[in-house]
Amino acid sequence: MHMAKPIITAKNLFAGYNEENILDDVSIDIFENEITVILGVSGCGKTTLLKNLIGLMKPSSGSIEVLDHDIVYIDEGEYNQLMRRIGVLFQGGALLNSIPISHNVAIPLEQHTDLPDYIIDEIVRLKLSLVGLGHAYDYLPAHLSGGMRKRAALARAIALDPAVLFADEPTAGLDPVTASSLDNLLLSLREQLGMTLIIVTHELSSIRRVADKIIYLDKGKVLFSGKLDEALESDIPELQKFFTV
Repeated sequence: MHMAKPIITAKNLFAGYNEENILDDVSIDIFENEITVILGVSGCGKTTLLKNLIGLMKPSSGSIEVLDHDIVYIDEGEYNQLMRRIGVLFQGGALLNSIPISHNVAIPLEQHTDLPDYIIDEIVRLKLSLVGLGHAYDYLPAHLSGGMRKRAALARAIALDPAVLFADEPTAGLDPVTASSLDNLLLSLREQLGMTLIIVTHELSSIRRVADKIIYLDKGKVLFSGKLDEALESDIPELQKFFTV
């Protein structure tokens, strides 16, 4: 049982689109340095929950606290300060195709710091090296494989040494070998940088490799929240079906 205070808490969350709730009274706690995987079948509310936790959506009711900040009623200045401590790895990478990956990685540093260009360049080279792309500094995204694009996007997401990294379907569309390599990289970076990771995925192999904790959503509700081994041994029919497909 956790004695520490969670670094992310959502309570009684209702949220959705066009006045139709996708999330139905969701309450979760996420603890420091854990990898929490949010999973469930398509349409269960995984991405909606992720968007609410990082402030890209506002819930219709409920509360969200991220790193001691009230994310629901946060003002723009406080939100920008908070985003210096949060990294986001978007599904598909969301790289700007017209500029080299080095410039992509530099964007958070240019937006959120006053560091001189030569320091930003050193940090960019370090982050690219951490994800195994030190050789690809001048490459355009179009010249990278799918796995390399995900790594480049990951380098950008960790540019500011975030306390928390959110990742939306990080291994989607990758072959099994590349997906395994990316999972192992996430595990390594968690240890090196002391990050807390929140990952949305439905990839069973990735879940088994990286998850400390599982949050299983079903029709917008939290059906299960607990350790991976507890999820695998659960007698909840939906969980059993998910892990035995």
